[in-house]
Amino acid sequence: MSSLPWQARIYILLLAALMVGAVLFSIPAIGTNATIWFTILVAASVIAVLDAFAISHVGVQVETSVSNAVKFAVVLLAPIPVVIISVFLGTLVSEIRAKRVWFKILFNTAELTLTWVATALVYFILNDPRVNNFGSLENILAMVSAGATSFIVNIALLCLVISFATRLPYLYILRQNTQVMFWHEASLFTLGIFLAVLWHFNPVSVVLTGLPLFVARDAYKTANHLRNQTQDALRALVRVVDERDHHTMDHSERVSNYSRSIAESLDLPQEEIEAIASAALLHDLGKVGMADDILFNPKLLNSDERKNAEQHAQVGAMLLSKFPLYDKGAILVRHHHERYDGKGYPDGLRGETIPLGSRIISVADAYQAMTEDRPYRRALAQTDAVARLVEGSGTQFDPRVVEAFVKSLDISANHPS
Repeated sequence: MSSLPWQARIYILLLAALMVGAVLFSIPAIGTNATIWFTILVAASVIAVLDAFAISHVGVQVETSVSNAVKFAVVLLAPIPVVIISVFLGTLVSEIRAKRVWFKILFNTAELTLTWVATALVYFILNDPRVNNFGSLENILAMVSAGATSFIVNIALLCLVISFATRLPYLYILRQNTQVMFWHEASLFTLGIFLAVLWHFNPVSVVLTGLPLFVARDAYKTANHLRNQTQDALRALVRVVDERDHHTMDHSERVSNYSRSIAESLDLPQEEIEAIASAALLHDLGKVGMADDILFNPKLLNSDERKNAEQHAQVGAMLLSKFPLYDKGAILVRHHHERYDGKGYPDGLRGETIPLGSRIISVADAYQAMTEDRPYRRALAQTDAVARLVEGSGTQFDPRVVEAFVKSLDISANHPS
């Protein structure tokens, strides 16, 4: 825990203290009723089992579990103390079984317990117990409000600790995770209502929901697996391009790192920084099918060869446009060889009409190309490469981007990794 920023440590301890208070309140409220404790143990066991199959999503820092359907059903069926102890025990067992470090166990258990405390409180306040769940508009609104509370509190608490730990802007983390999590969680609340209805009809019939829960979980896992495969496949293709020539080994990764540094120096929003860094990593994807006699030609290319080589920006953009994960980066890849004076390719864009991300990648790509060995020349020294960037400022390159890059190089030199 000492590796965490102090804000994260204080935050985790605060949530843990609130969780302990909630648990200590709940135990006396339940008393020694054996039937209630048996119900709690069953609910906690189901939660723990389902949490063992949690899913990690591409591009976000949180996991999802179909156990939220069970937790929501418990909220609709049981008193608040039962909800608290069921979630507390189920989460604690699943976290210990996952063999996480102790402070992650503490945070995850506290965060989830408090999330469902808030959810149960909202439902208790708004629900009319004299009629069934669908017996009045008031009760329907109570269920919807409780579901919304669970989602909002859970995502807010999680994103805050991620923001503290990674030192990334809170709103960026919140937006990034909310987009992925919303529909997943909404579907689970619907399943939770279905579970509660079945319980009222006949508790034994709840067993029939086991298959739908695991089918839902498998569907989420499959979709996430496909996104992972897409990401891995595209990055593997880029590695193929880089590794075809030992002179350009890790070229794309370095261009991505430089692009990130430039974007950060320009104080761009975190979403834009990530999109630019991702596009920069894949900027040479279109070279994957380029012939060796063009890619490795030690001499100047003739007009036909140059025209062929210049197709890689369009080919890379076309490939990326087919994948929703990279649709925003496709336009940046297409235009990363445009020139600020309008003499670049493929579309001859000029000045501010060139996407800012493309202008950033152009500078990062040019600098990395100049500072690595090529078949036709030796690598330039950093000072010489920077001088050429400055010389091309206003013609080939955006002056503001060149200035930001030089600034980022100074920062890197003063604070080596």
